[in-house]
Amino acid sequence: MQGAMKVASTTGHARFAKEQRHSQESKKENLSSTPSGKKRPIANFGLRSNLEDISCGMRDPGRSRYLPPAAGSCFNLSSRTEDKTTRGRAALGGMQAGITLGWTSPILPYLTSSESFLPELVEGQISWITSLLALGAIAGAVPAGKIADQIGRKWAILLTAIPFATCWVALLTTGNIISMYAARFIGGIGAGAACVLVPVYAGEIAQASIRGALGAFFPLLFSSGILFSYVAGAYCSYVIFNAACCAILVPFVLGVLFMPESPMWLVQKDRKAQAAKVLTILRGPHYDVAGEIAVLQDDVDRMTNASGGFKDLVGTKAGRKAAITCVGLMCFQQLCGVDAVLFYTVNIFQAANSTIDPFLATIIIGLTEVVMTIFVATVIDRFGRKPLLVISGTMMTICLSVLGYYFRLKDGGSDVSTFGWLPLTSLALFNIVFSIGYGSVPFTVISEIFPPETKGVASSMSIVVHWSLVFVVTKLFPTMEDRMGQAATFWTFSCFTAASAIFAYFVVPETKGKTLQEIQTKLKRRQKSKTKYQVEPV
Repeated sequence: MQGAMKVASTTGHARFAKEQRHSQESKKENLSSTPSGKKRPIANFGLRSNLEDISCGMRDPGRSRYLPPAAGSCFNLSSRTEDKTTRGRAALGGMQAGITLGWTSPILPYLTSSESFLPELVEGQISWITSLLALGAIAGAVPAGKIADQIGRKWAILLTAIPFATCWVALLTTGNIISMYAARFIGGIGAGAACVLVPVYAGEIAQASIRGALGAFFPLLFSSGILFSYVAGAYCSYVIFNAACCAILVPFVLGVLFMPESPMWLVQKDRKAQAAKVLTILRGPHYDVAGEIAVLQDDVDRMTNASGGFKDLVGTKAGRKAAITCVGLMCFQQLCGVDAVLFYTVNIFQAANSTIDPFLATIIIGLTEVVMTIFVATVIDRFGRKPLLVISGTMMTICLSVLGYYFRLKDGGSDVSTFGWLPLTSLALFNIVFSIGYGSVPFTVISEIFPPETKGVASSMSIVVHWSLVFVVTKLFPTMEDRMGQAATFWTFSCFTAASAIFAYFVVPETKGKTLQEIQTKLKRRQKSKTKYQVEPV
């Protein structure tokens, strides 16, 4: 039975999508999911690397690991080209992660239709298809660092192709809901590991002067992967869509095979001659390779001695305040409802009776994500962290409140056809303001407020909190809509976003342009100490 239903699905999904794009009269209580690309977390699970230089791919001002080129050298153009090529190969893993997360948005409406090869799905089954990926991401992210320390960054990144390939093959061949659960969980393992390994590798191979610009590769390809899922899933059949997702693994695997190993890892393993060869390839023949090897060795020695645990994290006032900041930012990043909103984009537009086709609206949201990824990469180091967070929280509150009021009018029987454009406008603006603030800044702040000896455990804590809340929010969102109504659901999220702006203003320290010592001093200081000694005593 399963095989026959699978063959029938090759054209069923495309036909269903076409019908949905031309008619919105049949509304279902089913849910679809679309993940958010902003924010994908970057953390270090045991990776013995200089994480002070990794800030979601952004350069950490004042902490430059690599030495400048020798005077009169002419390697800049070729070395930057090699850096971009190498990082682009690794960042294809980010595209796979984005495709995996974006898969459910165009597919769930088909799976819940009469043309699906699955029997009729209930609300609980739909939410499990959506949320199991987050649990898999935790399972993949936690051991990723230790594996990379043992076998190297390059080969650890290559290993992520195994869960990705397993996921797509299972989705191509499965014919029951349990197998689909397993496929989504396994795909989450690959996505979680890629979100840890690829940014760390990129930070270790990049020259400090261009690390910020090249850091955009991973989030850009991650967002591009989500957009690919939106477009291909809307216009291709179920089988062709999954086959295309699997086919993109080929350039990823081939690209990783030709990547050099991380110089930092080679120095850790006392393979300095090999590290020198890699640096010559990445930086050019006229670069001061010996000087950078010495700097890398100092970093390795410092990271070896700086091994702190959870007690060290909360053992000081500065550590406790940094931990509260870390957990608070991660919680508000998810409690604003971004993944709930984006995982169920098509369903929201269908329920809103929007005048814009749900599939087209979802593609517009994905395109907005790609554009904002490029924009954020250029502005995040030009503005303070606190202003971006406060503005982001305030604007998200307005967007969600307006969207909730729209649903309140609609559910109350009012004619909202004149405002059919409002759901897309609200969600697109929500995505924009989330990206410039809570989508990117939390990871930057977390990378800056912890000293080296506790940075690893703090990053691990942030990634676990992040993916756990992704699971909770995406799992409970259908229940909230069913029992509370859509208006109350979005107003609940708006309350959290308002609280996030207050939290950013009163709790989060400003870290832009400050050294680690200055940040730690500020965390130790009491709030009232700012004005206590404004005038010297006589």
